[in-house]
Amino acid sequence: MFNKMKKTALAAIIGGGLAVSMSAHAIVVGGIDFGALGDNPQNLHFETATIAQTLISGDGQTATAYGQITTVNGATDFCAGGGSCVLYYTATFSGSTGFDGTANDSFTFTSGVINVYFANASLGNLLTNPGGSPDNVLDIQGLTPWASFTNHGDIQATGTFIGAATLAGSSVALYDVNLGDGFGLGAVESFLNANTISDGVGGFADIDVTSSFTNQRARLNQFDAAVVNGSCFDGTAGQGDWCLGGTADIAGGTTIDVPEPATLALLGLGLIGMGLGRRVRRST
Repeated sequence: MFNKMKKTALAAIIGGGLAVSMSAHAIVVGGIDFGALGDNPQNLHFETATIAQTLISGDGQTATAYGQITTVNGATDFCAGGGSCVLYYTATFSGSTGFDGTANDSFTFTSGVINVYFANASLGNLLTNPGGSPDNVLDIQGLTPWASFTNHGDIQATGTFIGAATLAGSSVALYDVNLGDGFGLGAVESFLNANTISDGVGGFADIDVTSSFTNQRARLNQFDAAVVNGSCFDGTAGQGDWCLGGTADIAGGTTIDVPEPATLALLGLGLIGMGLGRRVRRST
């Protein structure tokens, strides 16, 4: 009975999708444990991710990307309660401008949307899905919406994207939590809507995303058409071909104010006491 009451108290603390761990003093939001850094004095978070992305070949085009978030604040086991959850994402970068197709070309995308999804279990190896990257995107989009972001200013990209045997590039951009699209969990988006990253012109964004990618075969889904026919590697690949793979870093702030451990302990005891009181009243 006492164990049952402790579980009831813990559930009351967790309510609403956001929990403060009394033992590890960690922050859990939307099923993800942000660990010790989740409640540090600066309220920081940092994630790393894989990325797969299509090529563009001119201005006014859109690139599509997807991937898996592999660490949260340095931890690979970031699921609340030690579960086997996974975070995936899809992204679109639209309105390519200033693209000339030369080596080490620099250009921008004028808009971008990143949608993050929560899965209770892994979808498997995204690089060996026989359906290729289009199927990976569809599988990810069928998962539970977790959070959405839109670009804060232009998305800067640099690299060699077409007409060469070796393709490589990088991008950097700021993003804001998209609170008005109806996508994602309210607790998660409130947690990440911190506006802590200066844009250099008087405004603030929520996250900073940097990525790098190449056409290295080991980074690409082996069933994608342009990988199978070899065009990713001989300079003949073009718009929409899944020929880029790499990594991304995501950094930002959080909004949570964490109670002191003593306060948490008193809160837990108070909730347990309330449970005992209710039990006594029911038995009289």
